[in-house]
Amino acid sequence: MKPGIALIGPGRVGCAVSKRLFEAGYPLTAIISRKQQRAAEACSYLGCSTTLATDQIAAATTAEIILLAVPDDQIEDSAQNLQAAHHLSEQTTLIHFSGLHPAEIMRHNSSPVSLLSIHPLLPFADHEKAYESLNQCPCILESDPPRTVMLGEELIKAIGGHPFVLDSDKKPLYHAAACIASNYFVTLLASARDLLVTCGIESDRAISLLLPLVKASLNNINHFGPEQGLTGPIVRGDIGTVTEHIHALTKEVPELLQLYLEMGEATALIAGQSGRLDQESVAAFRHLFSAKGGDPAPLTGSSNSK
Repeated sequence: MKPGIALIGPGRVGCAVSKRLFEAGYPLTAIISRKQQRAAEACSYLGCSTTLATDQIAAATTAEIILLAVPDDQIEDSAQNLQAAHHLSEQTTLIHFSGLHPAEIMRHNSSPVSLLSIHPLLPFADHEKAYESLNQCPCILESDPPRTVMLGEELIKAIGGHPFVLDSDKKPLYHAAACIASNYFVTLLASARDLLVTCGIESDRAISLLLPLVKASLNNINHFGPEQGLTGPIVRGDIGTVTEHIHALTKEVPELLQLYLEMGEATALIAGQSGRLDQESVAAFRHLFSAKGGDPAPLTGSSNSK
């Protein structure tokens, strides 16, 4: 029989993961929330009507696996308080879902429990979409002691994901990468939408106009990688077009100018790395972006076969 699981914190992540595990045959012994009504609603969503829904954290101690699905800044205190107030055996494994914090953050003195962190590389917008997206999802795995990795791999495969082991000291950089790829991507798209709104296009319509471009760009990256999938005026060496962008932003939407300049300089470097933009053109673009809209450095030639 598979080990019993208790869920502390029935939010989007906790419910999505727990539902997958429950369907894979892991019994849910308790669902714990600060509000008992929320725990009961989670039981209904998960389809585990016989599970104890409670606001008493002691109910978690009967499970071999405890899922601590609380916000990042509550993980340490929640784990410490649980272990200080209740005896947990060496057969117990505590699991958190932070992409930033190591499993060790849950360590309490000489507690014998095993510690594990699992981070599904997904944006958890709501329960159902997160539950569906867990299938084939990459999941970063980190544990203390390392032998607990085997359990983590079993759990990740049970929810339909693909485990990737990561050293604990690399988690901040890993999490920054995830933040750039997901959160900052949303910010960039919102900024592009706002520019179209400035052009007189309604907000909802602006998003629908941009999405085909975004999807095609993602498809290019998937097939060719970022360097060869890059398109647009910078990789074409079209410094005149970019100069016009900067002048228009400076005049009409100055609050987005700095974002454009910083992203432009990073894009020029990628264009150079692709081999499709010569280094003289890269230097000219970098001068333009650092000059904050000033005149570009003179070019004697540029690479335009993109």
